[in-house]
Amino acid sequence: MIYFSPGVFFVSTGSKRCCCRLESPRSTGTPQREHSAVTPRQRSSLRRTPLGNRKNVNTLFKSPVQQPNISQSAANNEDTWEKAISELSEKEASLDKEIAQLEAQGYSLAELDKHISLLHEYNELKDTGQMLMGRLAVLRGITSKDLYSELGMDVED
Repeated sequence: MIYFSPGVFFVSTGSKRCCCRLESPRSTGTPQREHSAVTPRQRSSLRRTPLGNRKNVNTLFKSPVQQPNISQSAANNEDTWEKAISELSEKEASLDKEIAQLEAQGYSLAELDKHISLLHEYNELKDTGQMLMGRLAVLRGITSKDLYSELGMDVED
């Protein structure tokens, strides 16, 4: 429970009481707090950590993750790397075969690059058109779906 009076407040919790007086000195004008406890604070028998678990804070950090044995991991890494390299070599060979088949069918790499750039340009123009249609729908105060039907277009267009 807290009681206030001019310049003083009292705090009472069960058997403990505390009185604090706020005064402002004439020289600085900043308030000072004077604290006096009516009853002494009793020490609790409970602690946050047991006394036996105290550790030196200046020791090196030990990771909880198990460190693999270096001699075994070096041998495993070599096997893993060799396996990954062989898999990538096989994939490269299969892609080279696929490219050769497409070139035999009459496709060229330059034609593919041109087709990809035209698709990028188409997507940019379509995005711009959809943005303009959305703004027009907002200006008219209708939904985009209603605007498409009003203009005789399908939503999928």
